[in-house]
Amino acid sequence: MLGAKTDARRAVAIATLGCKLNQFESEAILTRFREAGYDVTDEVEAADVCVVNTCAVTATAESKARALLRSMHRRNPRAVLMAVGCMAERAPQALAAIDGVSAVLGNREKEHILDFLPLAPASGAPAVFVGETRAATGFDDNVAVSGLLGRTRCFLKVQDGCSQKCTYCIIPQLRGRGRSLEIPRVVEQAQALAERGFAELVITGVALGTYGSDLGLDHGLVDLLAALSFASGLRRIRLGSVEPWAVTEDLIEVMAASRTICPHLHVPLQSADDSVLRRMNRRYTMSQISRVLEHAFRWRDDWGFGSDIIVGFPGEGREQFENTCRFLADSPLSYLHVFPFSARPGTPASKLPERIGDSEKKERASRLRVLDGELRGRFRRAHLGKCVPVLFEKRYAGSLLAGHAANYLDVYAAADESLAGTIQDVMITQLHPAGVVGEVAI
Repeated sequence: MLGAKTDARRAVAIATLGCKLNQFESEAILTRFREAGYDVTDEVEAADVCVVNTCAVTATAESKARALLRSMHRRNPRAVLMAVGCMAERAPQALAAIDGVSAVLGNREKEHILDFLPLAPASGAPAVFVGETRAATGFDDNVAVSGLLGRTRCFLKVQDGCSQKCTYCIIPQLRGRGRSLEIPRVVEQAQALAERGFAELVITGVALGTYGSDLGLDHGLVDLLAALSFASGLRRIRLGSVEPWAVTEDLIEVMAASRTICPHLHVPLQSADDSVLRRMNRRYTMSQISRVLEHAFRWRDDWGFGSDIIVGFPGEGREQFENTCRFLADSPLSYLHVFPFSARPGTPASKLPERIGDSEKKERASRLRVLDGELRGRFRRAHLGKCVPVLFEKRYAGSLLAGHAANYLDVYAAADESLAGTIQDVMITQLHPAGVVGEVAI
């Protein structure tokens, strides 16, 4: 049976598109292959199995998935080529039509990829297994990742699916209803990762702000962080993306009072104009967001806040866009991820009138990316002359070892690789094109 342990070891290569959750799930896939006796390789030409873990959030992400599949097949036509994930859920036949694809698996099916591997034909029409995710009601946590981002940082998936109804978003159709991993199981997995030597745990999910609602918890994310901060044994706990309406004063206070939880939040605002937010069916106003940010800085002054912004949403006129620009420029945000609106088939937003032209969307995205640079620069300059604890990773920028402060500031220092995986105090001395440069305190 293909996938069973044999004396002649096989190799697997994987390419991942999209969110941190996809990165976690790719590592879970690789863990299963390792347990079955496979080597993991970055060289497509050396692989017996090639996997593309796809994303369907934008048309660009889908285009990249198609290009990756074609490239992998050209580079290694003998390999079993599998397309898995969100685009497989949305457009399985489009992926199956790509030359060389052996199998197409949805999000639920990719969790059991080795069971489907023997069913991938060597030639002819590819096998397509999609659809179980939409009926999912429980959380599948039967695999713990064996490692991600070296031995320094690791993702832990605690939530999947989404029951929200944002008008632009196709993810609820591709991931199923919201469901959560129970707090004792999260703590158990976090403790196991701490025992393996990971310094930082990144908590992730599709709609992390809804964590615990399916378990009957009124303040699920707050309860989870309190439990992890008390019991996990980790040196750092970082939250992934959290919906703005879930960033409550209680959440801020739990994070700010903890020595373990990082003072960093990625809050996908999507717009900073109330009328656009209503058209998006987002559950907050900008005055609410302002109050939460003000509350956060009353507790501590070293927060790092990032956000996703969609430009060119239907009905976003020039006035609405300018409202977004003014709010972001005056905000304490430290970085932006900017996305031109991409209509997803089957979503309410794809049918909205008052569409914005591509050239206008491009101009607006360009303007906000300039603002992103200004926000990053302001955030970095504010740290000059300060000493901050930095978790170093096993990666270099030229001759400088790279790491992150707790608030997600990128820090580089002349340091030996032996410091990777350790937290060191670093005095920030100058700016770097991708962050700041400092000296490790002796």
